[in-house]
Amino acid sequence: LKVKVLVVLGHELCGAVKAARLPVALLQRGPRELSETMLGLKGLIDQDRYKSVRDARTVDREAVTTNVNRQVEALTRDEGIMAK
Repeated sequence: LKVKVLVVLGHELCGAVKAARLPVALLQRGPRELSETMLGLKGLIDQDRYKSVRDARTVDREAVTTNVNRQVEALTRDEGIMAK
């Protein structure tokens, strides 16, 4: 596609990020592909960082921001993407 710019964005109240914060056992109940995706996302979000935060919306916003940052980091480590 010869793409020169790649935009990674997130949004508040993201259902995937909210679901990724659920317990592992609950995430493993879903279909295999979905479960693997959610567990991967869960691994990107530092849950301990939010333990002292009381406002649910703030936790959501920070988790979404963390997810975007981690996705950008992963993309910049991809040699195929960075070679373009």
